[in-house]
Amino acid sequence: MKLLSYNVRGLGGYEERDEVRRLVVDKHPYVLCIQKSKLTVVEKGVVSAIRGSTTFGFSFQPSVGASGGLLTVWDPNVIEVWSSSSFNHVLVIRGKVITTS
Repeated sequence: MKLLSYNVRGLGGYEERDEVRRLVVDKHPYVLCIQKSKLTVVEKGVVSAIRGSTTFGFSFQPSVGASGGLLTVWDPNVIEVWSSSSFNHVLVIRGKVITTS
């Protein structure tokens, strides 16, 4: 299973999203964890721009002001997610790996 964790320092601009997209294309992670997204709301279009696929699941914790923000994106063909919980500075995703390649 491939997991990619990245401190992006903001996903508000096209350049930052493109940088993450290039990493995703290069590494093909099943799980992508982004720290410091600096986004208060994460919509499906933002995740699609990063993931490059329409098949994904995601969960996020909004930033507070101009700091923080967590985003986790997964491939539902590989990861079955049961629940997602958000705490102070922590995003917990519970599930299991359903297949490996």
